[in-house]
Amino acid sequence: MVVYAIVPVKRLGVSKRRLSQSLTLHERKALTVAMLEDVLNALKTSVIEKVLVVSNDPKVGSIAEKFGADFFSPLRKGLNCAIEEAFVWCMRNKADSVLVLPSDIPLLNSVDINTIVDLGSIGRGVVLVPSRDCGTNAFYQCPPHLIHACFGAESFNKHMQEAYSKDVRVKFYYSLGAGLDIDSGDDLKILLKVQNNTLSKKVLQEFKNEKLENPGKIKN
Repeated sequence: MVVYAIVPVKRLGVSKRRLSQSLTLHERKALTVAMLEDVLNALKTSVIEKVLVVSNDPKVGSIAEKFGADFFSPLRKGLNCAIEEAFVWCMRNKADSVLVLPSDIPLLNSVDINTIVDLGSIGRGVVLVPSRDCGTNAFYQCPPHLIHACFGAESFNKHMQEAYSKDVRVKFYYSLGAGLDIDSGDDLKILLKVQNNTLSKKVLQEFKNEKLENPGKIKN
């Protein structure tokens, strides 16, 4: 079975605005890249062999190339439209199923990914992973266009309702690694507190050390 992982990424200049009270624009860009690389590293050591990074940022395309992933620039604006275009791209490239993973879940590991794929590997159906705020941190479906992408506020409930309305079987999975997306200062504290070897944690620690060494310095 050919499984494609789809990783949508915003332009680096507009990513993680909700962290603006905690990080500068420079730091948010660096963290976004680090989190993307952590997700791609997890995929690289998982059962997933095909990865599609979706973005309109050429710099993101360079990162995808470094990891041997395919890169796709969507024609339409909006996250869900971009993901729907990616579903079509994957089907044209012989995908039997797809796994959508946000690029801001740095604690995700290959065990999480393999378990999600295993849960969805038998028959038609959907596997959902909730975030802590009722969003969706992973969305697996077989076949690739069984239900529509419903990312955004309360997306976990929306995906469930979409699946149930179409009489589609739904399974659920949760772990700290898959469930923590980085959207707030509290999320940053958890990432720093939890024992992990992610690039994202290393980058945050470097920011923290630099601010301690240069308390009056502000970067643009």
